[in-house]
Amino acid sequence: MKIVITVLAAILMLAVPISAYAQGVSYQDLLNVNYSGPVFLDAFWTDRTTPAPEGTSLEKVEVAPGDGASVLAVTLVNRGLSDITSVTGYLSLPSGFKASGTNSEQAIATNNEIIPAGDTFVLFFQVDVNERTSVKEYLASLKVDYSRIVEVGQYRNAEMNVPFKLTGKVILDASTDDRLVPGESNMITMTITNRGSAPATGVVVTVAGSTGNGGTANASAVSTGAKTFELGVIQPGQSASIQPVIYASNSASETLQTISLDITYGNAYGVRKTSAIPVGMVVLPKPPESVLSVAPVGNSSTILAGKIVDLNFVLSNIGGKPLSDVIISLEPESESVQILGESKWVVKEMAADFRQQYTTQVFAAKDMIAKPTSFNVVVDYLSAGEAKTETLNLGAYVDGEITVRAYEIEVTYIGGRPNITGNLLNEGNIMALFTTIELISAPDLVSVLPAQQYLGDLSENSPLPFSIPISLKDGVRGGTYPVSLKVEYKDNLRELHTFEINTQVSFVPENSQASAGAQANSSQMTSMALAIGIAAAAVVAAVIIIRRRRKSALKRTIAGSKLDNGDDIESVLDSQLEKSKDRK
Repeated sequence: MKIVITVLAAILMLAVPISAYAQGVSYQDLLNVNYSGPVFLDAFWTDRTTPAPEGTSLEKVEVAPGDGASVLAVTLVNRGLSDITSVTGYLSLPSGFKASGTNSEQAIATNNEIIPAGDTFVLFFQVDVNERTSVKEYLASLKVDYSRIVEVGQYRNAEMNVPFKLTGKVILDASTDDRLVPGESNMITMTITNRGSAPATGVVVTVAGSTGNGGTANASAVSTGAKTFELGVIQPGQSASIQPVIYASNSASETLQTISLDITYGNAYGVRKTSAIPVGMVVLPKPPESVLSVAPVGNSSTILAGKIVDLNFVLSNIGGKPLSDVIISLEPESESVQILGESKWVVKEMAADFRQQYTTQVFAAKDMIAKPTSFNVVVDYLSAGEAKTETLNLGAYVDGEITVRAYEIEVTYIGGRPNITGNLLNEGNIMALFTTIELISAPDLVSVLPAQQYLGDLSENSPLPFSIPISLKDGVRGGTYPVSLKVEYKDNLRELHTFEINTQVSFVPENSQASAGAQANSSQMTSMALAIGIAAAAVVAAVIIIRRRRKSALKRTIAGSKLDNGDDIESVLDSQLEKSKDRK
């Protein structure tokens, strides 16, 4: 009987909170740590109306005013100890938003899955975005009806605020009004414009290459100068400019050349995106009398300053008619660039399909570093018995050289902590920018690889020391260990260069170093004491020997002078010693 009464009492106690929840959960109840039910976690725009496949996450997309039908994903958490199901959300939207396909400001979404306690779930609300809506933060009101698994047929509800943002979109475009002169290096201005409604952050533009569209098989235009440009932030409706150097070959005249730009930026969520934008440029027609073209070969469009380098170029007859008595002369436009090899060539007969490579040696002074230059290719020839002269332009870019070497790499203790130390030396003629060093491998010596270190700019012919604090493995002993270091830097064109250093370092534990020093000091003191003792013994021995020699000499003297009187030698010696004492 007591058991039945106890069970009835428990049922009556449980009935009270069920009735209370059926009336709805207030915002204050949501903040209560004892509350059990759905709570708000996040809200963002996405491109689907169903959960993402297992192992993936929903993609956050940008939505701009006037985009129309869009999906707002509201992420909730089933807080508490009970599984729930039959979830229906009623989202009251702010002004500027409507439920898709209706005039209602209330969007509805459902989730009929069983949601375990502590799990997150998403309600997908289909919303129309008005074109007059502003890009900013908004606040919507959400009412959630749900049922606990253990309460069949009993519905509960919760109300909460849902903050979300109309992000806007980043829409980048690129254009130029400049035209290319064939056979020359052209510095053109390209404008990057943000035509969207959200700012593009960390914008980096890379000139990737070129393609011809004019129908000429060998038409081409290539970038010969800087290829990477950092523009920072481009606000909506704003623009930024870059000035790449584009070389168009003579054969590309009267064609449309398309330069591809790879633009990397951060969108409204801070996610890095890359957009490939083609920029079309018209190549001007070549002069009517031009029947020749010249183009660099290989890396000849870049000249290393301070070194004698090969300059290779191809001369082609594009006029379709044979030429004779052709004299080719190469002349630099800048006085800081000199031709050290051949500068003149002769071709007796030049066929209509003539195409020949020429090579010479050139030298550019260091004051030309990071500057474009050009060579005049002057061609005198006879065409149909008429003497003509053409001057063609061969463009190039003068760059410096960076050659980094590492030396004196060892393990030293600094402030009681082991460090891998050494020096970097730039043996080139320009500064290595944004230099970093990183320990990438030391499997037998280091327990955890340290973070990359920024060293700054590495000037030419000026050693730059580095020290990398390391954490030694437990029980590591003295010896020689292999290590690998990675050095990264950028050149004048902001292009990244990387090289690795594989070497052996000698490690001596700090205690061993101290013990060795103490032993050396002790050995030095012992040696010094022994030397002093030997020196003292030598002095004593010398005194004794001198005294004995003096006494022996005195005996011989007395023997020679006194024996004639018949005195005993010993008595004479004693008398002499007594006289000596009296004189003292």
